[in-house]
Amino acid sequence: MKKLLTIALAVLLLVSACALAAAEAKITFQMGEEPQSMDPTLNDYSSGSYALQSLFRGLYKYAPDGSLVPAMAESYTVSVDGLTYTFKLREGLKWSDGSPLTAHDFEYSWKRVLDPEVGSETAYTLYGIIKDGRECFVDKTVAVDDLPIKALDDLTLEVTLTTPASYFITLTATTAFMPVKKEVVEQYGNDWVTKPETYVCNGPFMVAEMKKDESYTFVKNPNYYCADDVKIDTVQYIFINAGETARMAFDNGEIDIVTSLNADALAAYKDTPQLMASKRIGYRYYEFNCEKEPFNDPRVRRALTLALNREILVNAIIQDPTLQPLYGWVPYGIKDVLEPAKDWRDVKGNAFEENIEEAQKLLAEAGFPNGEGFPTFSIKYTPSTEIENVAQAMSQMWKQALGINCEVMAVEGGVYWADDTGTRDAGDFEIAYMGYTLDYPEPSAAYNILENAEGNACTRWDCPEFVELCSSMRAAMPDEDREALYEQAEAMLAQECPVIPIYNYASAALVNTRVQGFTRNSNGHPNFEYCTIVE
Repeated sequence: MKKLLTIALAVLLLVSACALAAAEAKITFQMGEEPQSMDPTLNDYSSGSYALQSLFRGLYKYAPDGSLVPAMAESYTVSVDGLTYTFKLREGLKWSDGSPLTAHDFEYSWKRVLDPEVGSETAYTLYGIIKDGRECFVDKTVAVDDLPIKALDDLTLEVTLTTPASYFITLTATTAFMPVKKEVVEQYGNDWVTKPETYVCNGPFMVAEMKKDESYTFVKNPNYYCADDVKIDTVQYIFINAGETARMAFDNGEIDIVTSLNADALAAYKDTPQLMASKRIGYRYYEFNCEKEPFNDPRVRRALTLALNREILVNAIIQDPTLQPLYGWVPYGIKDVLEPAKDWRDVKGNAFEENIEEAQKLLAEAGFPNGEGFPTFSIKYTPSTEIENVAQAMSQMWKQALGINCEVMAVEGGVYWADDTGTRDAGDFEIAYMGYTLDYPEPSAAYNILENAEGNACTRWDCPEFVELCSSMRAAMPDEDREALYEQAEAMLAQECPVIPIYNYASAALVNTRVQGFTRNSNGHPNFEYCTIVE
C-alpha cells in the first residue's frame, strides 16, 4: 500500500508539473540579429528598440490601435505658447527591482542623452526639440545641469521645447526618452546592460536570461504599473538571420512570430491570417563614403542614384509586395504639414526618378564618360541572401547603364556595426548597406539623421548649408514656412545624394494564430503587452 501511495504521489506531482508548464503563457519571437545596444540612452538601432520596447516604458506608450496613451505619466499640460510641458506622473511607480521610480529619474535620463560626455548616438532626437539641447550636445555652450528639464517634485516633470511641436508626446514613447536608473548606471557603468542581475527596467517585462548571439529571455515584471493586465509570462527573443531557417522554425511550430521573411515565405503565406503587415516610417538606403574619391563628387553620387531601377529591385529581386519603391528622403507614412490628412510623399511626389540618360551625362561631366577611368568599388553589407541579391542587382544595373564595376562584399555583423572601429564607423567602405526607422512621424525626422551636426556621421558628408537648414527647422515658424524648409532640404538632398534611398519599410511578420493581440507601432517595434495565448 505504501509503495502504491508513493507511486500515486509521484504521478500526481508529474501531472501537476506538466499542468504548470502548459499553463505558462510564452511567446517565441524571431529577429534577425542580437541588439547592438540594450541601453535606451545609447541605442540608435531598430534591433535594440525591438527589445527595449518590451523592457521600458516612457511617459506615454502605444495602445493596441496605435494611439498614444499615458504610461508613466498620468497627464500633462502645455503652456499657452506651446513650449513648456508639465507632466504629472502616476503615484507608486517602481523599477523592476522594486525601488521607487520618480520624475527625477526622467530628468536624469533625458539629460544623460544630451550629455556630450556620454556621446549618445540618439542625442539628435532630443536636441532637435528640447530647448538648448543642441547648444549642450553639439556646441557645448550650455551645461547639462542648465538644460530646461526639471523634476519639480517626485511626481512632476517640466521640460521646455525649442519650438511648439505637436509630435512631442509621440517622442516620449520612443526609446531615447525612456528612463534608466541612475544608481545602477553609476555603479556598473556600461556593464549594467550585460547581465540580468544588474539590468533594471520599468516596462511590462524584465530580463531573465541573455545568451549572446542566441537568445534573450524576458519575463513578466511584477512591479510594472499595470502588471495585472499583462497576460504573457515569458517572451523569448531568438536571433536567426537566415529567413529560410526562421520560416522552417515557424512551420514546425518552434517559433511563434517570425520577422525575417523571404520571398518564399511571403508567397507561401499570402492571404492567410498568419501573415501580418503594417506601415512603417522607415526606409532602406545605401550610404556613400563622401570622403573617398570619386564619391566626394555629388555628380557621381547622383549618377549612381538615378541609374537604379527600384521597381525591379523590390518586385523582381526582393519579391515583397509589402514594400514600396522610394524616390525621396521622407518615407511614406509621414503626414504632410499643411494637409495632414494626406501623406507627405503623395503630396510632394518624387524628389528624383530613374533617369539613365541624365546619370550618364553626370558621370561624363565628373570625368568618367561611359565609365572610363572609374575605379572598381564595392558595396559592403551584412550577410543575408536577400541583401546580397539586391547588391548584385545594383552592381549589374550600374555596369549596364554606366559602364562601371562594383563588387559586393559581405562583412560579419559584429565587425560591420561595431562602434568606432566597425566598417561603417571607421569609414572602411565606398558604399554601405543601411536603413533607418524614424523616431517620430514628421518630415524633420528624416533630415536629422543626415544632418551630421557633430561631424562624425558615417557618410562623411560635410554640407554646412544642410546643417543650417536642419538648425532652422528647430525654430518657431508658421507651418507654411516649415513646409518650405522641408521642401528645400529634400531638393538639396536630391542634388547632393549622400545616401541612395531604395524602398520604404513595411512591418511584415508571420504570427502563429495561438498568439492574439500582437501589434507593432509605426516604427515597427513589437508590442507584447496586450498579447494573449489561445491554445
